[in-house]
Amino acid sequence: MTRILLFSPYEPPPDGIASHSSRLVAAWDSAGHSVLVVSARGGRGLERVERIGSRSTLLRSLRLFPNRRTWSEIAKFEPEIVIVQFAIAAISTSLWSVKLLCDRLHAQGIRVVVTFHEPAREYNMFKFLTRAIYRSVSRATDVPVVFSPAGYRALHDTGLFNDVVEVTHGTKGIESISNQELDDVRVLFDVRKSLVLTLGFTSFDKGADIFIDAAKIISKNRNGNVQFLVAGTPRRRQGVFRIMERRDNQCQRRLINQAKRLGNVEISFSNYVANENVAPLLHLADVVVLPYRRITQSGIANLALSSQSVIVCSDLPGLRNDLGDAALYVKVGDTTALAKEITNLINPDGEETRSRMRDLAGQRANENTYARVAEKILSAGLASPSS
Repeated sequence: MTRILLFSPYEPPPDGIASHSSRLVAAWDSAGHSVLVVSARGGRGLERVERIGSRSTLLRSLRLFPNRRTWSEIAKFEPEIVIVQFAIAAISTSLWSVKLLCDRLHAQGIRVVVTFHEPAREYNMFKFLTRAIYRSVSRATDVPVVFSPAGYRALHDTGLFNDVVEVTHGTKGIESISNQELDDVRVLFDVRKSLVLTLGFTSFDKGADIFIDAAKIISKNRNGNVQFLVAGTPRRRQGVFRIMERRDNQCQRRLINQAKRLGNVEISFSNYVANENVAPLLHLADVVVLPYRRITQSGIANLALSSQSVIVCSDLPGLRNDLGDAALYVKVGDTTALAKEITNLINPDGEETRSRMRDLAGQRANENTYARVAEKILSAGLASPSS
């Protein structure tokens, strides 16, 4: 069995990469591996070593620069491999600390695997700055891992790496959702009509404005017998990355104002959705919409698969890679096409199609579990460089 050192955000609070890491750790732990997760400092009561599995431990100690306590715990753990769950916004102000620690471990001959979550979106986000960050991280990376063809191209075609390992993002398999849980979210979100849902952190790239424009057409086609929910908030940022949070907050305000101008369309906004309500809400929705403009891969897409949702999304390589034949695709930004697909699905004669799509989502969820993804990532890291 292997001792795995993981640098990553970790729950709480809920976050896409933090949630992804918690599921990978659970899979490694169940397989008999030991994991030390080193994450950013939390609030009071979260700055301690805590058990997160029978063989795994969480240390919340990362700051702007490495500190003695962090290195002491790492040395005591004696890792055999290092895995970094990387996205600039997720690592945030701990970025320099993670980089220096990886350099030190790499110099000791310990292999470093970096899973790049958003290379297609981040590499050129702030031009020279973000490109420099990626180049710096690449120098301490033995095995780069991505979760989609778009991620592969972002790392390979820019010349950062010659060889890149591609794996699926992973799912929890099919979620077990009770009728009571469905009833609870129906009351919590005041669902009285056919529900069309988009869910996730707010940003321009997520395309919620496209969703709202489509809502006007759908509501007219259905004579108002449909309701829409935009669920999610801007991601919290720290340090210099707060500029990204301000941009996302501006996007949220524009979305709310856009919805107000629709008149008689029944559309509501929900901020934070508690973890225990995510799967029931995704399943309860008649259609889940992912109208993204750009994405490398989507954690929400994989949650929707596990929830056996009916999914309509933008035709992007990252989403096709995640969803396969378990979704309907429309051209990015095509409001009319999006509205047409959704209308067809929520019409009475769309029930058979919805049922078939839920079955396809469940099949795909079972094919791409976190246990399989965790093993693939670890195997890639432990493989000899020549293999």
